[in-house]
Amino acid sequence: MSKTFFIAGVQRSGTTLLSVMLSKHPDVFMEQKATGFRIITGFKNLYELWPHNLQHDKVSFLKWLIKNDIQGRLAELIDYENLSKYKSVRELINGSIEKKLSGKDKIIWGDKVPNMQHFINDLLLLIPDAKIIHIVRDGRANASSMSSRSYRNLELSAQQWLDGNMYGLVNQEFLSEDQYKIIHYENLLKQPELEAKAVCDFLDIPFAHEMIDLADKQLEKEKSYVKSYFDTSKINKWQSDLSKNQIAKVERIQGLLLQKLGYELITPLDELDFKQLSLRRQIWYNQKDNIRQLFRSEQTGMTNKEMVTLRIPFKKRVYTFFRFLIQDLFSRAIFKSLFPKFFYTTKYYKK
Repeated sequence: MSKTFFIAGVQRSGTTLLSVMLSKHPDVFMEQKATGFRIITGFKNLYELWPHNLQHDKVSFLKWLIKNDIQGRLAELIDYENLSKYKSVRELINGSIEKKLSGKDKIIWGDKVPNMQHFINDLLLLIPDAKIIHIVRDGRANASSMSSRSYRNLELSAQQWLDGNMYGLVNQEFLSEDQYKIIHYENLLKQPELEAKAVCDFLDIPFAHEMIDLADKQLEKEKSYVKSYFDTSKINKWQSDLSKNQIAKVERIQGLLLQKLGYELITPLDELDFKQLSLRRQIWYNQKDNIRQLFRSEQTGMTNKEMVTLRIPFKKRVYTFFRFLIQDLFSRAIFKSLFPKFFYTTKYYKK
C-alpha cells in the first residue's frame, strides 16, 4: 500500500472540500499547508546549487538546503537531523513521511496541491509510488468562479481549466487508474458517501463515516471556505452567473473536453466552433489581468480555510506585476536569474 497521496486538480475545483473530508479519516494525516511543491522545488535545487558547492560535505550541504528552503515547509517534513542514515533523497523523503505518520499514529500521508497534475514527472522522480486523486469540476462553473473570485479573464480561466484537466487525462493514461484517479466535484456533493468509499478503495484504507460528517465548529464559522454541509446549490450556479454569450465563449474553448468528462453543453452544436485560445491571446489576457491586479489593493482569499479580505502592499503588487510580465515574455533561465527566491534562497552555501 502506498503511504503517500496528493490531491490535484485545477484551482476552485473542490480540492479543499476533499482534503477536509480526508482529514477526518482516522488513518489519514493531511498536511495543513501544501508541501508537494516545496518537496519538488527544494530537492530539484540540487541541479542548480550543487555544482557551485562540490567542495562541501554532501550531508551538511543537503541539511543546509532543506533548512533554508523558503516557507520552512520542507524542514517541517524532512528528517534532516538524521540525513546520514538515508542512502538517497527518495529514501529520505519516504523515511521522513513514515516517521511523521508514526508520530501521529496514522498510516497514510496526504497533501492537497492544486495544479500538481502539471508536475507529475517531477513528483514521481522523488516519490514513485505516490497516488494522485485528481478532482474535476464543471469547467463553466470553474471559469465563472475564477473570473469572479480571482478577477481573472473568463476565457483565460476557461483555457486554464482545459489545460489542467487534459494533463489529468494524460497522466491517468500513463500511470493507470490504479495510481491516478479522476473524480467529479459534483458527485462529491450529490453522493458524498459513495464517492468517499471509492476514494478510500483507491487509497486501500477502510471507509470511515466521519468523512461525510462535515458538522464541525470550525466549518460552522460564517466565513468558512468549506460549509458544514454538502452544498449542492453551487453545482449549477454558473448558469445564472454567466450570460448566454459568456457560456458560449467558455464552451467554445472547453466543449470537447466537457463532453468527454460527461458534462452536457448548453449552446447548440451548430453555433459552436470549438477553438482553444492561441498563445498570443493567452499572454494578452494574462497581462491585462496583470495590470488590473497592480492597482487592486485588496483581494479575497483563503486563510486557514476561512474566506478573508487580504490587503496587498503596493511593493508586493509591483514585484508580482514584473514577475508575471517576465514569466510570460522571457525564457525560464532569465526568469530564474531575476527571481531566484522562487527557486532557491542563495547560490552559495557557507559552512
